[in-house]
Amino acid sequence: MTDTPLQTTEWQSRLLATHVRLRQQAPLVHCLTNQVTVSFVANVLLAAGASPAMTDHPDEVEGLAAAADALLINLGTPSADSIAAMRRASQAASRSETPWVLDPVGAAALPLRRALSLTLMAHRPTVIRGNASEVMALAETGTDGRGVDTQHDSSEALAAARRLLAQTDGVAISGRTDRLLGRSAATADAVTVGIHGGSAWQPRVTGTGCALGALISAYLAVADTPLDAMIYAHVHAAAAAERAELTAHGPGSFAVAWLDALDSVDLSGFLADRLTLE
Repeated sequence: MTDTPLQTTEWQSRLLATHVRLRQQAPLVHCLTNQVTVSFVANVLLAAGASPAMTDHPDEVEGLAAAADALLINLGTPSADSIAAMRRASQAASRSETPWVLDPVGAAALPLRRALSLTLMAHRPTVIRGNASEVMALAETGTDGRGVDTQHDSSEALAAARRLLAQTDGVAISGRTDRLLGRSAATADAVTVGIHGGSAWQPRVTGTGCALGALISAYLAVADTPLDAMIYAHVHAAAAAERAELTAHGPGSFAVAWLDALDSVDLSGFLADRLTLE
């Protein structure tokens, strides 16, 4: 393989500097997220170094989305009020050029969520983050899903993700191997990066996926490119999960240990071994 950005010390140093900027700038991340996990998501952002705002009233979200450094819209528990808030917030983010993440939870299995996701995409999310079935549903290549779970491997959604790059700057597909699609800063060509690692405990704790969307949002506020933001959010989450697994005795202790590790994990040794250019 020829030399790639993933193999250069300059690139790795730049990503490590992004983590330092996150800590220094503490970007304000406005989250419209799953009500089951709202507290956990806020704590993850605080542990990582960002500042969460969880306001979801339809009459407040426009001003906050415009003033925030980044926005997360997660469709985990939609209601009439939250749907109105999501629509207003996405419009405000588009007008103010606030970077934002769309997490289309359940869009593969539930028609209301798929229709809402497609409506929100008109305001061009910076990143779409979901499982393979959700990504395929948004690209209209498949709608099979079981609730919020995926029926496909992340590799099966790559073609769909490439099509979605016409409507977003990045697509993050979760799976056994997370696959991230974005554009090269140098050439503007589509690039696919695989992220390996993490812990088997992560799917056993509600909110880890929602929190990953929030981490991407936080890194969007400080990273040089959306691809960098996606990569570093996933690296941060996976490295912390591996560290947490060393002391965890079950899902409950893992959740606490993961929060601690997000605050303190050393990421410098993680980049070269867990990333592949596909």
